[in-house]
Parts: sequence; C-alpha cells; structure tokens
Amino acid sequence: MILQFIFLFTEVQSISLKFKIPPGQQQCIKDNVSQNTLIFGQFESSTLLYTFTLSIVNQQEIENIIAEYSSQVIQQFHHVMQESGEISMCFEVDDYSDIATINLFYESGAEVYDQDQLAKKQHVLNINETLQQMEQLQQEISREQLLIVDREQKRKGSFVDIQSKIIGFAGITFGLIIIVAACQVIYVRRYVVYKKLA
Repeated sequence: MILQFIFLFTEVQSISLKFKIPPGQQQCIKDNVSQNTLIFGQFESSTLLYTFTLSIVNQQEIENIIAEYSSQVIQQFHHVMQESGEISMCFEVDDYSDIATINLFYESGAEVYDQDQLAKKQHVLNINETLQQMEQLQQEISREQLLIVDREQKRKGSFVDIQSKIIGFAGITFGLIIIVAACQVIYVRRYVVYKKLA
C-alpha cells in the first residue's frame, strides 16, 4: 500500500515530518514545483534496509529518477528543476526490516537562475554601445529628413518662380501681338485711303 502526502507550495516553504513505515511498505511525499526552483531535503532512517527514490514527472507525464539512496542513516538530497513538474520522494522498507522511523526535512520554492544567463557588465556595455549607434542613426535620419524637406521647399519655390516667368512671358507676347495687329490695321487703312486718292 502506498501512502501519499501531497503538498502544493507557492512560496519558499519548509516541512518537517516524522512517520513510520511497516516492512514491505512504501510511503511517498509529492510536491508540484515550478521551473528554476531549488528543492532540498535531508532524512534520517532508523533502519538501513530501505530504498529512497527521488523522481520527477514533467508536464509530458514522463518520469525521471533523479537519485536513489539506501543503507545510509542520514542522507541529504537537492535538485534544481529545469522545468515544472511533480517531484516524488518515496521511501520503501525491505520485507526483512523492522518498522522504520523516518525523520524528513524538505524545503522548496527558492528560485535559482543560471549565472551565465544573468546580465553582466559586458552585456550592459554592449547594450549602451548599441543604443549610442541607434541614436546616431536616428540623428542621421533626422538630418536626411530635414534635407529632403529643404529640397522640396526649394523645388516648390523654383516651380512658383518658373510659373511667374511663364505668365510674364505670355503677357509680353500677347501685348506684342496686339501692337502688331494694331499696326497692321493702321497700315491697311492708310493704304486703302492712299489708293482712293490716287
């Protein structure tokens, strides 16, 4: 028969348990532990005829045995969770043993991080250099935008100037045409009068 104690921890918590296991029996303590969490424990057994198994069942329901101990009166264990899952601490007493008394201390919930993944001074310096480069690029882009706006304004000004010149040239041309037409009319009239007199 397997006796199970189920503990759900959300913060750093510690437990101390003392329990007895009859010969040929097994008792398990289970805990759901999140990723990057350190689990630590120590137990003391009144008999050497036992087997302790620390195993983990991940979210894919795959069980991995982390450690097995036996024939030790006092034993410590620890493990850092690479992914979330359920840990199981099982004590099984041999059929030829007396009733075993187990004193268990267990702690979980302390978050552990890989030092290689933490931000280092060099990483911060690289980030600062990248930010400076981005600022320089932004300034260059702003200058290019100002140049583009200035060119557009000059282009608009030159276009307005050309329009003014075209209008002026058209006005002068139209005036010359009117003058030439008036001169032709005067000339024709004088020629007709001259013919009549002749």
